[in-house]
Amino acid sequence: MPGEAKLSFEKRQVLDLRKREVAKVLLTKGVQGVRARVILVIDKTGSMAGLYKRKVVHQVVERMIPVAIQLDDNGALEPFLYGQKFAKLPDITVEDAERWCATFLHLNGVHAGIDYRHIGAVNDEIPIMQAILGSLQNTGEPTLVLFFTDGGFSKRREITQLMRAASKAPAFWQFIGLGPNNFGILTKLDDLDGRVVDNAGFFAVRDIDQLSDAELYRLLLSEFPSWIQAARQAGVLR
Repeated sequence: MPGEAKLSFEKRQVLDLRKREVAKVLLTKGVQGVRARVILVIDKTGSMAGLYKRKVVHQVVERMIPVAIQLDDNGALEPFLYGQKFAKLPDITVEDAERWCATFLHLNGVHAGIDYRHIGAVNDEIPIMQAILGSLQNTGEPTLVLFFTDGGFSKRREITQLMRAASKAPAFWQFIGLGPNNFGILTKLDDLDGRVVDNAGFFAVRDIDQLSDAELYRLLLSEFPSWIQAARQAGVLR
C-alpha cells in the first residue's frame, strides 16, 4: 500500500513480516489473490476495560492491518465499536493506525464527535450484526468480518436465527474470544444447522499478546478459504 512508505523502517519491517505470514496462510489454503472487504468489530463494553488499559486492543488493530492489506484492494479496515449500540468509525489505513487508535479506542468520553456513552457499556450483538448484513445487499463480493469480544453473547435464539439467515449473504464471520470467559453460542457455531453454508468460525485465546503472528493468522484464516469455495458453489458469491 502507498501509505507503507510513510512508516518508520522498524514499523515497515514488522509489517512486512506480518504480511508474509498472512500470505503464507492464504497460499497454503489455495486462495492467494482473493479479494475481500475486511470489517473489524471491537467490543466496547465495561468488561473490556483491562484490555483497553493494557493496550491489548490497540495491538489487535495493528495486527489486523496486514490481513486487510493482503485481502482488500485499498488495504483499509472498516471498523466498528459496539456495546448496546454501535458506532461506525473512519477506516483504518496503514499509515494512520497509531493516530486512529489514540483517537478512537476508548470506553468513555466524546472522541471525534462520537459520544461513547451512546454506544453503551453492555453487550448486544444483534444491532451491529444486522447493520453489517444490511451493508452487504446488492453485492456478491466476499466480506470477512473479524469480530473481537470478551464474551457475553446472551441472545442465543436471536443470534442463531440471524446466523442462519446470514448464511445467504456474502460474508464470513470470524469471532475471536479474548480471555478465559464464557462465550456461549459462539462455541456452538460449527454445529449450527439450517445454513446454506458454514458462515462462521470461533476461537478463544486467554492472552492474545502471547500468540505469535503466525499462529494468530493461521487461526484467523483457517475457515475463511473453505467458506469462499463453498459459497461459490452455493451461488452465495459470484
